[in-house]
Amino acid sequence: GQGFSRRCWDPIVDTLAADRDVIAVDLPGHGDSPRQPQGTGSAPHDLAVAVAELLDELGLPTAHVAGNSSGGWVALELGRLQRARTVTALDPAGLWRKSAPRHIRVAMRQARLTAKITRRVAPNAPRTRLGRGLSLMQASGHPFNLPYEPVKTAIHDMATAPGFRETLHALEKRQFEDGAAITVPVTVAFGSRDRVLLPKVARRRDQLPDQTRWVTLSECGHIP
Repeated sequence: GQGFSRRCWDPIVDTLAADRDVIAVDLPGHGDSPRQPQGTGSAPHDLAVAVAELLDELGLPTAHVAGNSSGGWVALELGRLQRARTVTALDPAGLWRKSAPRHIRVAMRQARLTAKITRRVAPNAPRTRLGRGLSLMQASGHPFNLPYEPVKTAIHDMATAPGFRETLHALEKRQFEDGAAITVPVTVAFGSRDRVLLPKVARRRDQLPDQTRWVTLSECGHIP
């Protein structure tokens, strides 16, 4: 997702790896991945092209693809590029009309600023349950139950993502389109407690392919 890294997947990698070969990816400008090369776009489609190039390097024509938030949008774009065997988009961004709603633009900038301040003033925060809950109030369905390490990691990733500005600017001016080009199975899942992508403004279905399966994740927030 926007500002986060592949480490968001750590809680379920072992479960997936019991049955699959798992490739966890830092999108360009996130985690340990550098920004896109100069002159290359930073929109979700551009990030999907970068992931497709990684698949080429690994000798994989296709893969089962999953993504969360803006990563969910990238997963849908990989479906459009015919590089996915299946697409699972968890709380995907881009299902809005024309451009990102104002509250999302504001929330993302606030999350970045808060993370940078927290990391500078108290690098090992948030130690307390209250602090962890307040830090990920929007992202989690049960923010006050989160353990320390994942919250500390999330704050670090949000504060240090090298391509945060350009990827945010690129995605908030667009919407996901032409989903009919996706021919493989698609699952779109939203947490019942997603406080970021609200139902009436950010969950349009008209650009998704006809075979899309729509799922509600009970008790889950924006980052399930």
